[in-house]
Amino acid sequence: MKTTVNVRLVLMVVLTPLVLAGLFALGVQIQSLKRYDPAYFSAAYLQQYQTPGAVARTLEGGLQTGDQELIAELQGLRRPATFESNPKMIFIMLWKREERYISYLYLDMENLNRHTHYLEQVEGRWVVSPADMHYYLHSGRWLKLFLPLAIIWWLLGTIVILALWIYRLSARTRLQLYGG
Repeated sequence: MKTTVNVRLVLMVVLTPLVLAGLFALGVQIQSLKRYDPAYFSAAYLQQYQTPGAVARTLEGGLQTGDQELIAELQGLRRPATFESNPKMIFIMLWKREERYISYLYLDMENLNRHTHYLEQVEGRWVVSPADMHYYLHSGRWLKLFLPLAIIWWLLGTIVILALWIYRLSARTRLQLYGG
């Protein structure tokens, strides 16, 4: 009876989260190839939305009027997301500046709900990026979910592998001591 640990099992435990993370990143990157609509990146749009402040102020108007065409223009996406709108929605402030994204805070004065919108520079202009898989990958927020799940996976895998090893070792010892 062998007491060694199955190498395939160890590799499966170690590599499964890494392979899933790689597939997630690859899927987002492939989807990103056709993410933006070239019509929104003409010279006029590049000039109009060359600063994040211009986009943030224009977004305020779009959120107040519910103008989904304007919101789509600000996103520059082939399939734009819809944002909650309300005539009492106001721009509050620059919330956070990260490596790739700038976050602006908007407040719905009717129910005091806060809405954060993320801006990034793409192909020479600033766009509003919805909180989708693209945003979560490139902002690093996906790690807040991935790392705890991966650590739990690795801990459970380690426990299973140790339990198998102890079981095999005790079975071999039992066989040696009692002869069957």
